[in-house]
Amino acid sequence: MLRRLMTVMYPFVAVTGQENAKKALLCALTSEDISSVLIIGGCGTAKSTLVRSIESLLDDKTKIFTIPQNITYDRLLGMIDLEKAVIDGTIQIIPGILAEGDNQIVYADNINLMDPGLVKNILNIVETGYYILEREGLSKQIRTRFTFLATMDPKEGEISMSQLDHFDLCIRVDPIEESELRAEIIRRNFQFEFEGEDFILNYGPQTESLKQNIHSAKDRLPSIILSDNFSEIISSLCVKLRVSGQRGDIAAARTAKVLAALDGRDSVILDDIKLAALFTLEHRRGDTEDQPPLPPPPPPPQNERKDDDKKDQKNDSESSEKNDSQDLKSNPQQNNEKETEKDEKPFNPPPLEDQISDVGATFAVIRYLDEKSRQTTQKQKSGRRTRVISSDSSGHYHTYRILSKNRNDIALDATLRAAAPYQITRERKGLAISVKKTDLREKVREKKVANTILFLVDASGSMGANQRMVAVKGAILSLLTDAYQKRDRIGLMIFRGTEAELLLPPTRSSDLAVKMLRTIPTGGMTPLTTGITEAYNLFTRGKFAMADENKSIVILTDGRVNVPVNNGSPSEELSRVARDLAESRVKFVVIDTESGFPHLGRALQLAGDLNASYYRLEELDSNQIAHYVHNSIYQTNL
Repeated sequence: MLRRLMTVMYPFVAVTGQENAKKALLCALTSEDISSVLIIGGCGTAKSTLVRSIESLLDDKTKIFTIPQNITYDRLLGMIDLEKAVIDGTIQIIPGILAEGDNQIVYADNINLMDPGLVKNILNIVETGYYILEREGLSKQIRTRFTFLATMDPKEGEISMSQLDHFDLCIRVDPIEESELRAEIIRRNFQFEFEGEDFILNYGPQTESLKQNIHSAKDRLPSIILSDNFSEIISSLCVKLRVSGQRGDIAAARTAKVLAALDGRDSVILDDIKLAALFTLEHRRGDTEDQPPLPPPPPPPQNERKDDDKKDQKNDSESSEKNDSQDLKSNPQQNNEKETEKDEKPFNPPPLEDQISDVGATFAVIRYLDEKSRQTTQKQKSGRRTRVISSDSSGHYHTYRILSKNRNDIALDATLRAAAPYQITRERKGLAISVKKTDLREKVREKKVANTILFLVDASGSMGANQRMVAVKGAILSLLTDAYQKRDRIGLMIFRGTEAELLLPPTRSSDLAVKMLRTIPTGGMTPLTTGITEAYNLFTRGKFAMADENKSIVILTDGRVNVPVNNGSPSEELSRVARDLAESRVKFVVIDTESGFPHLGRALQLAGDLNASYYRLEELDSNQIAHYVHNSIYQTNL
């Protein structure tokens, strides 16, 4: 049997599972006050299918306008009618998609991969209901009201918190794990492909019933009552979750009323508040200062504790230089004597005593690399992580600007539009259109730049104490997974004893990195200065010194150093080298692995010298934040 090509959309009521996402879309169809919905989920979780299937619930006057991934500002917002401008000199507007979408539904797939400037424009227009179109010789206010629906796969990158805050509702969809539901999805998919119209007719009564329910909910919505008690509950929940501003409060209240209307009730109940909070507050959560700290790791068995005590004593003797520097304030004369004695004796490190630690638990990683870059031409974006404005004629034509640098890369369309309004007054001399130097526009091109990340890991003896290396390996595995998902090239280097060792040159094979990670030995002293120097040299010499790559060194250390490079003070050498590298084109990230009390803050000082981003090890775990929000919503004493 030949597979039939269908021009109709999959029925909304036939979509299996993802009930929260379906409920959120129904809220947007019911209320004009809910004007934007974002659905976040992995590949194959029916995000796009769900959005497109709402066409089966729309009347004949309502359509869905899809925004192409690489849309230009002119196609999005509008442009001058070039033909009319050339022929009779009149300036008229060809409407863009957002103007065409007035009182309609506008959809953007993979919004996280779109230009951030375009996304910002769309969300601002959704909120205000108008925009000002300014083109050559024209400034016009265009009013448009539409419902904006968007989807994204977080593995391909995130969007900023400020953009998330502009979405009224945000729902995360997970893969369906139940075998029966997955089997039902297969059956319905084949029925839709081969039975076509008969399949749609079978779901016709359910579709009509749902459409009637939406109309009834619209009529009922103005009379829905939200008690003062529930308003106070919403506000207190927003305060507890540190929701900035009042968008979350208002969106939660509006959504609770719509949920009540869809369920055929005249007043809001507690379940409406819970579901509305899940839709409107999770993506607006603020910082987590009040979040309870991570529990300490379990104590090792008694025999291992004795071994660790012996190793700690050895590490204490090995790091006597650091202790001496801490005594400087209390007894500077004694410190000077020790420095003199140390300079007279050659540095003889003790032999290595290796141990292999297990890999700890993994977690979802925060956006630890997506800070503002030192490169002024670069725009950071996660997920295939970085886009930059091209300095030559390579890359995708993004927008245009007045001629400045790329004089051989003329934006013909923009140049003609700039010249068009003046054709009626210019002498053409037989030309179809007269172009002057002031009309010339050049293309602004955008391209993606590769990212290479080198994980520089402290594998000295101090990392073996108190199971620290177990947690560090779990964090590294999480970081490696995150880098693989974002298509970064990754390398692995350790430092211990008196030298640094490159275990894995930068590669796109995360499997090799994971294998190397499991065999990292722990033992010996801490040559942190050597490790940073060798890591920097790797990125600035030889085949890895590529100008078109963004290079980052992620240092996992407690900041301890007790191996000199030139028989000087290890701490002073480290600080001097770090300050010298601070202004380089290599980005540094310091992840502090120090645990216990007191916290000496050596890694924080290193981050300051390197001008690096700084994180505590436990701050990398974004799952802890999500878990906290979930508990706050469902376990709060409402």
